[in-house]
Amino acid sequence: MYFDSSMNDKIPIFPLPLVLLPGEKLPLHIFEEKYKKLVEHCLKNNKKFGIINSKNNDSLIIGCTASIDQVVGGENESREYDILVSGTERFIVKSYNTSEDYKQAYVKTWNDIDDTIDETLLQEANVFLYEVLLKLGASSKIPQINMPKSSFEIASMLDIDKRAKKILLKSQSENDRLIVLKRILKKAIIKIDYEDPARSGSPSYAQFEA
Repeated sequence: MYFDSSMNDKIPIFPLPLVLLPGEKLPLHIFEEKYKKLVEHCLKNNKKFGIINSKNNDSLIIGCTASIDQVVGGENESREYDILVSGTERFIVKSYNTSEDYKQAYVKTWNDIDDTIDETLLQEANVFLYEVLLKLGASSKIPQINMPKSSFEIASMLDIDKRAKKILLKSQSENDRLIVLKRILKKAIIKIDYEDPARSGSPSYAQFEA
């Protein structure tokens, strides 16, 4: 079963050329009229909106709901907003509704179909995360690691490329996501060691790839 009935609703949709994951923070500048109306609707009704990858050509459209954490602007004539959102829950689009100025979709929750967790794999992924952060000199993030962190928690601490994010978003198994992240982190360690940040004087923060 790909989805269940825990979320079966019509939500505003914001198509963007990116992938949002649960737990990830994303700053957005809202300047188009239809999306200003979308934000105002969500603020007025304490609602979330959905973010989907506008470049997605797959048959299954998987997205992530976004909750608005911070808002700046909206009070001057332009009514432009700077908002900070957090990814919350994955969904699958069942159909679209275009009766409003902005796109809406009927969605259902996209859940894991495999609830098992390989504890060894979980610990290994967390150890690799710790090693990467140490090598990058990201000491400010290390106190955030209260092991073990889940796959989406690990992903939220890294700058992962869109292709890898799509894999993680669609996966319906925590173990599969941990395997992907372990591979990403191992590649990152090899790349960082090869580039030798100590010689260049600054660590590389290039996107992590699957």
